[in-house]
Amino acid sequence: MGHVHGSGCGHYYYGGVWSIYPRTYYTRGRRNSFYFFVNLGDFRRRNVPEYVYERSVYVEDEPIDVYEDSNPLSRAYAAFAKGSFYESVIAFNESIDSDPENGVLYLARAQAHIAIADYRTAYEDLIRGMELVPEWTEVEFSIAELYGNPEWFEAHYESLARWVGDYPRDYKAHFVLGYIHYFQQDYAAAKSEFIYALAWDKNHPQATMLMDSILAYEAEAEVLAAENEDLEAVEEEQEL
Repeated sequence: MGHVHGSGCGHYYYGGVWSIYPRTYYTRGRRNSFYFFVNLGDFRRRNVPEYVYERSVYVEDEPIDVYEDSNPLSRAYAAFAKGSFYESVIAFNESIDSDPENGVLYLARAQAHIAIADYRTAYEDLIRGMELVPEWTEVEFSIAELYGNPEWFEAHYESLARWVGDYPRDYKAHFVLGYIHYFQQDYAAAKSEFIYALAWDKNHPQATMLMDSILAYEAEAEVLAAENEDLEAVEEEQEL
């Protein structure tokens, strides 16, 4: 079924739902493209390690429209895009059963578990995924862009934030919320959640990795800010 462009709204309709992405974004297996819920473009621009791309992402012989494919992974991604989140979890389960060492699958299934508010299992998937792909902290994407419907992302984020507010001792939910903030590039908010996880377990490997990445980013930002201030001072002196 072809897409129908929404009149002037920049949305597309297929699979029974509206999406901000055209149908072509739901084709996985394109050479050099990083497919993670949608086609996110060249894997190198997203800072995906080549070994991760080769072993865990590019597994197709030819491009495949996830809406037309019967492969469990395609069904998992298509179900998520349609808002059938429980169905997506089931299909991701099938994919992982057949490829249990593929870390990207665990990281993807975590998103589906977040969508159904199963934060404990989402946490376990994030941990396993990051164990298999420790460089995941360097991959560049935002959680929001994985959703064809931005309202679904907002609803899932708000549900998780409410859960953490209602159950502040749930360190696993804190970690999951920190993960969301991290990949939304809200590093200040992410730090506060990871600090909670590290207070529970000071040697928490994944919280430490993410925190180290934030601290490195902040240090680099401070250096750049200082360099810009020095440059501005030189320019002002030259103008005098």
